[in-house]
Amino acid sequence: MNSYSADARDYYSYCSTPDEVDTDPLCCCEYFDRNEDRNHILACCCNCVDFDESCDRFLSCRPIPVEKQRGMLLTFQDRLRIPWRGGAKQVTVDNVLPVVLLVSLQLLAALDLYCSLVIFSLIPLLLAYLKRFLGRVLPKTKFFSLWLFWSGIYLVVLFESTVPLLELLPEENIAFVALMTLSFFCFYKANVRAALNHINQAQQQYKDDPSLGNGDSQTAILISDREDSDESDGRLACQTCRKYVPPRTYHCKVCATCVIKQDQHSVWLNCCIGRANHRFFLCGCVSSLLALWLFANLSLTSVCHPTPIFTLFGITVMLPDDCTDIYFQYDIALCFTGAIYALLMSLFILISLLKQFCLISRGYTGTEWQRGEHINRRNCLVNWKMFCLGQ
Repeated sequence: MNSYSADARDYYSYCSTPDEVDTDPLCCCEYFDRNEDRNHILACCCNCVDFDESCDRFLSCRPIPVEKQRGMLLTFQDRLRIPWRGGAKQVTVDNVLPVVLLVSLQLLAALDLYCSLVIFSLIPLLLAYLKRFLGRVLPKTKFFSLWLFWSGIYLVVLFESTVPLLELLPEENIAFVALMTLSFFCFYKANVRAALNHINQAQQQYKDDPSLGNGDSQTAILISDREDSDESDGRLACQTCRKYVPPRTYHCKVCATCVIKQDQHSVWLNCCIGRANHRFFLCGCVSSLLALWLFANLSLTSVCHPTPIFTLFGITVMLPDDCTDIYFQYDIALCFTGAIYALLMSLFILISLLKQFCLISRGYTGTEWQRGEHINRRNCLVNWKMFCLGQ
């Protein structure tokens, strides 16, 4: 065997090594598919054997096997991606569905009065059903957080495009944009700081203690007596995480970790609300409530016949008087339905805020309230002081 043949054999055997790993970095349009093969988003409709065979069977009037249909759908779902730094990101159904549903329902609600009544009666029921359904099949879904995000973007775009800006004062427009920006910032900080509430370092000696491993409870279990003050030296042991945790720490099934002073798991932010991000969550709710009220007032007084109510610091506060002819023009109706949607959102935020104010004033979290641990640790002023200090 000559040297050329030996070199060619070594080259092809090297290229055909099955264990060879591609270590080149991905560009923004490349990704690893469900078969762990390097692929490109421009090849979204190419090289799909199941799709080709399904088309052949459809054209020849033959039945398409269920395995072929499932493989075709999985391939399409895997290739539905957008360019992103470090590799193309997959776009799932729960990422696209919020903006599609939100815009579609708003456009339908602006057709006439009856459509508005049906749509705005349907939205709370739809969200309640999806919260219950996705809570079982996909607890970490981003559907509700994206619904909240796109709702804010939709209202800002609607306000700047349909509300007659000539009838608004510049400071009113600036105030609405500032409040909406502040609410986005606070919710973003609450989501980012959620990881600071987690306790991730397990203690090995707890794993070696079999006496602490009995039971199916997903909460923290008391080892020494719980005291009313936060400075208690009592220690708790979580049966799920197998580690010691501070007092007033509870396990979250969705986040799969223990959360310090857990108030709730917010599906709207897709994270737990605890000691590190509770203040940002409350500030975001207050600013979003004010922004929604301001949007509803400015929109309704612009598209309806306004009437002055009172004057405060030189600013005349007006309320809508007659909205009977708003459906004769589609953009005016769209602005009106946006205001109704803002009022609907503000109603649920207001209920949540009233509950938050009551719990903070009495000195216990939402999780403690649900568990029946209603312990008034201090008076109202001290409780709010400790809350503002993040303690």
